[in-house]
Amino acid sequence: MTKPILLDLFCRMGGATVGYQRAGFHVIGVDIDPQPGYPGDDFICDDALECLADEVFMAKVDPVLIHASPPCQEGNAATIGSNGHRPNDHPQLVPPTRALLDRIDIPYVIEQPASSRKGLIRRDLTLCMDMFKGELPPPWVQKHRSFEISGLTVPQPKHPKHTGYVRGHRHGVVRTGPSAPYVAGYGRGGGKATVVEMRHALGIDWMTDHFDLREAIPPAYAEHIGRAFLA
Repeated sequence: MTKPILLDLFCRMGGATVGYQRAGFHVIGVDIDPQPGYPGDDFICDDALECLADEVFMAKVDPVLIHASPPCQEGNAATIGSNGHRPNDHPQLVPPTRALLDRIDIPYVIEQPASSRKGLIRRDLTLCMDMFKGELPPPWVQKHRSFEISGLTVPQPKHPKHTGYVRGHRHGVVRTGPSAPYVAGYGRGGGKATVVEMRHALGIDWMTDHFDLREAIPPAYAEHIGRAFLA
């Protein structure tokens, strides 16, 4: 093994994985569900927390950096906001994930949506696709994500001003055309992004499922973090 090893926990279809690969890591993904077409270097179908708690497993993998994206549904804006009247039976895995990561003393990154419940993670870094889209033509997606970071320092890019509205019905107004170059990276209908639009806006060409794309971390975010670590 010539590349440093990164362990990507709760990896799903590997949005973060590809970014870390581009930064220069050998990436081992772990997810409790099979992920056909996962683009990482190795994939382990297992419980991420059990793997993290297994000292033999961790010694064998020997990562220099761990990325964890625990399921976000329990604390996201929809669950605690517009759907707050409904039962919230989603698991909250951030605290046990952090506890295990702190115990093994390896640099780590925990990712959650920027709109997640306040105090769920430290927001050491917040990224938006406007920071990375360059000359990419619209449609764009904002996709704000926050990261709790331990054992490394990652520069916070300046957040550019959003140049227009999000397409669809928003606050009683329907936005379309050039004044609405952004698409919502969640849900379906109401002007929200199609699979083709999300693949374009996120820089992801290997995913074909709408849910996978909605859940994915843009590779550019992980590449930014990975390059900062290796530097």
